[in-house]
Amino acid sequence: MAHRHLTILGNDQPTVQLSLAAVRRGIAVRCIYPEVRHSGWLIGQALRRLLLRLMADSPASRRSSGISSGGMPLLRALLRRALADEVVDQRGQLTAAGVTVMFSEAAFRRPSQLTVYSSQRTQPATLDFSCCVITSGVRHLLPDSDRDRSVFDTERLFEQAHQPSELCVLGSDEVALGVAALFSLFGSRVELTAESELPEVMAELAEHSGVTIRSESAVAPFAVPRHVPSQQTVLDCRRTVGFTEHLNLTSIGVETDDTGRLWCSNRLETWCQNVFGAGAVVGFTAAGFTGTSAQTETILQQVAVAELSRAGRSQRVSG
Repeated sequence: MAHRHLTILGNDQPTVQLSLAAVRRGIAVRCIYPEVRHSGWLIGQALRRLLLRLMADSPASRRSSGISSGGMPLLRALLRRALADEVVDQRGQLTAAGVTVMFSEAAFRRPSQLTVYSSQRTQPATLDFSCCVITSGVRHLLPDSDRDRSVFDTERLFEQAHQPSELCVLGSDEVALGVAALFSLFGSRVELTAESELPEVMAELAEHSGVTIRSESAVAPFAVPRHVPSQQTVLDCRRTVGFTEHLNLTSIGVETDDTGRLWCSNRLETWCQNVFGAGAVVGFTAAGFTGTSAQTETILQQVAVAELSRAGRSQRVSG
């Protein structure tokens, strides 16, 4: 079991930037990518890729044939392919830089040790680490108590057997806009209700795809706006939760907030020494980070401190 200087768990936005920045500083990096469908950011990237590809074709032909000739199986297949392409590109970029990439599910066993599960292995592997960054991201998820037959989160919508003829999307992020645009391109009549500022590029793609965008002040959580007709299928993308329940955080003394996000210090360290959080999975930091670059710099400074401390301990022992 070889030690690595930095282990990254997740496939959220900071993963690639943090990995490449660490390698440039001479830090060995190992990335463990979990199941891709749980990364809201990765799905947003894949949707953008897919929409740009589809919009090079004729929108009229898709609108006339989408529901009858392909429907939900086609939409699921297209999104899976776009996700696979996105992951392949990221893996190529990381491996070219010298990063070790593992497609596995990981859970903490105890401080400084992970259990890694892979479909390619009959038994889980045990990996030691000196520093670890959790970048597992967030996903849309409605509480079981608030689910209704006609109200869905992203995962449940794509599990449906039939493509809805009318879809109302509630949300303002790239996944909400991307799903709205995708369904509109394939014949659904789509209206999106936004409660905050929209990301510019995806908003333009949604408008060009035929989505009607409505701005509205915030309504009560999980309440459907009054203007939505009862016969419409509703996709609610307003609630995001951290993808952390699989990580066994209690084994290292780390707790999350009520949405599964991490509480971090002003150095992005969790309650476990040398375990950090980055990206959307961080629910609160004392420093109030607003950008990936600032998070990357702060974490790499802490990794350097940890390595110096570990080297000092080793010298004292050997002496």
